[in-house]
Amino acid sequence: MTSSRLSPRLAVGLATALVWALAAGSALFWALRTGGGGLAGAPVADGPPPGAAAVDARAVARMLGAASGAPAAAPDVASRLALRGIVTHGSRGAALIAVDGKPPRPVRVGAPLEGAEGWTLRAVEPGAVVLAAEGREARLEMPPLSARSSASAAPASAASAALAPRPPAPPNVR
Repeated sequence: MTSSRLSPRLAVGLATALVWALAAGSALFWALRTGGGGLAGAPVADGPPPGAAAVDARAVARMLGAASGAPAAAPDVASRLALRGIVTHGSRGAALIAVDGKPPRPVRVGAPLEGAEGWTLRAVEPGAVVLAAEGREARLEMPPLSARSSASAAPASAASAALAPRPPAPPNVR
């Protein structure tokens, strides 16, 4: 009688083919997952698809709980100002603020900033100051010690100071 068993050679060949198929499938999966299988020549759509509903960003922000009182500070102000030093004394204090890369000038709480029309120093905190103008606010933070420039080096940019992590609070100067 004939046996229904596979020959050993055929069994090894099928097992080898199965292992190679699994390896190829795994390689394809990871290539697609890491972005290697993106559509290189596919056109990129500009804007929403035709017929899509317009979204009111302010309404969405209000729905998600954003403060509706004051709009965000103008981005050009943050790029023009650089916080160089802070002195706090209770609710009073002063800050050294450089405008447009000029040498920093001392500004007391409540005083206007020279060179930044309409902006006044509203509050001084250890490590940061709050500026205000016509219902808008801007917050300037001191850069970390490692990012602060020396007297001979070019000053650190205001954008890097705004994005830098907050340094530990210095002691109040009296």
